[in-house]
Amino acid sequence: MKIGHARIDLTPKEGEEFYLLGYKTPLRNEPAKGIHDHIFSNALLFQKEDDSFFLWSADLLELPEETCEDIKTCLEKRFGINRDHIILAVMHNHSSIRDFHRNWEFGKYNPEYDEFLMQSVEDSYNQCLDNLQNATAKTGEEIIIGYYSNRNHKGLPADNNVTVVKFYDEQNKPFAAIVNWAVHSTGLGAENMYLTGDMAGNTCRKLQEIWGYYPLMLNGAAGDCSNRYNRQGKGFDELDRVTTGLADEISKIRCDKSIRIDNIKQISLSHEIVTDMDAYHKVLEEYLDKIKNGQLETLDHMPQSHLIDKIQGELQRQKFELNIRFGVVDVGDLRFYVFPGELGSKFGIQLREETKGKTVLVAGYANGFNYYFLNKEEYGLSFETIGNPVPPGEPECIVKKMLEAGAFLS
Repeated sequence: MKIGHARIDLTPKEGEEFYLLGYKTPLRNEPAKGIHDHIFSNALLFQKEDDSFFLWSADLLELPEETCEDIKTCLEKRFGINRDHIILAVMHNHSSIRDFHRNWEFGKYNPEYDEFLMQSVEDSYNQCLDNLQNATAKTGEEIIIGYYSNRNHKGLPADNNVTVVKFYDEQNKPFAAIVNWAVHSTGLGAENMYLTGDMAGNTCRKLQEIWGYYPLMLNGAAGDCSNRYNRQGKGFDELDRVTTGLADEISKIRCDKSIRIDNIKQISLSHEIVTDMDAYHKVLEEYLDKIKNGQLETLDHMPQSHLIDKIQGELQRQKFELNIRFGVVDVGDLRFYVFPGELGSKFGIQLREETKGKTVLVAGYANGFNYYFLNKEEYGLSFETIGNPVPPGEPECIVKKMLEAGAFLS
C-alpha cells in the first residue's frame, strides 16, 4: 500500500473581510475581527494498484451534503477515484470560516471562497499524489481524562478513547498519522470573533512540534462530549493550556500494534426517517407545559428561553423526512465508520467494542451534516434531544446497520 499526505492552508487572505461559522448568534452577522491562528485541511491518500481511498479533514464546523457531493464529483472526474472511497470530514470547529456555506442563517456567503475551498481539496489530492510512498501502519489507543467529558452528565466520561494510527516509510520512520478523538472542538465560546483552529487545529499543530509531522485529526461520536465541565476559562490562554496538555497526552500513546493496510472495501448505507408529526408536536407541547410549570430542568442547564425558542420553532415544522446516507470503509485491518452527523458517545464505544479484528476509526461529521443522534435514554434530558425531529430509537437502528455491514465486509 502506498500513502500520500497533504496539508493546505484554508485561511482567508490577511485584510479580507470574512465571517465566522458556528454558534447561531446575531453577533456572527458581523465580520470577524481578525485571524488568531490559521485553519487547515489535512489529507491522506491510500493507493493500491488502481484502487484509491481519500481521507480529508478540515478545521471547519460542517460541510453540507451538496458541497460534499460537488467535491466528490470533481475528484471522480479529475482523478477517477470511486466517489464512495472518499471521506470529507470536519472537526466541528465553532470558530471557523462561514464564507463557503451556501445556506447558513448568519453571516454572508462568498462564492469566491467557496471556489477556493473546492480547489483546495483538488490541490490536496495532487499533493498526496506527489509524495506517495510505500507504507506500513501501527496503532495504539488510550483513555484521556481531564480535558473533556460528557457534557450532559457532569462528572462522567463520554467517549474519551483516543486512537492513533501512524504510518511508516521504508526506513521505518513515521511520516503521517491519524488521531481519532470524540469531542466538540469548542475551547472558545460564542463571544469569540477571531478565526482559529480551536482545540483540534491547535492540538494538531502542537503534535507536529513533537512528532515532526502533522497528523490528520478525525472527530468521532462527539454529540454529547465537550470541555464544558473541564474548562478553566474561555479565552485563548485556556485554549493554549488545554491543547498543550492534549498534545502531550496524545504524543505519549504507544503505537506498537502493527496492522495490515491493503485491500480497500466499502459498503454504502442509507436510513429513511419519516417522523409522525402529530406525535412529535404533542411531545413538544408537553415540554412547554413542563417548562411553564417549572417541572423541566435540562442536564446541560440551557437557558429556558433558548429551549422555548427551539421548541416553538419545531412546532412550526409540518414535515420531517430524512434519507441519511452513511457507510463503512475498510483499508485492510483499518475500519472507518462514516456518519454525516453527531452520534452520541455511547455509539462510538459500541462500534469499537462490537467490531472484532479491526482497528476502528469513527468518522463523524463526514460527507454531510445532519442533527444529533443520541441514544434513546438521553431523550428529554438535554438541549440536543428536546426538539429533535429524529425520533428516539432511530440512532440505534442506524448503528445496527453499520455493525451488520461491517460484519459482512469482514
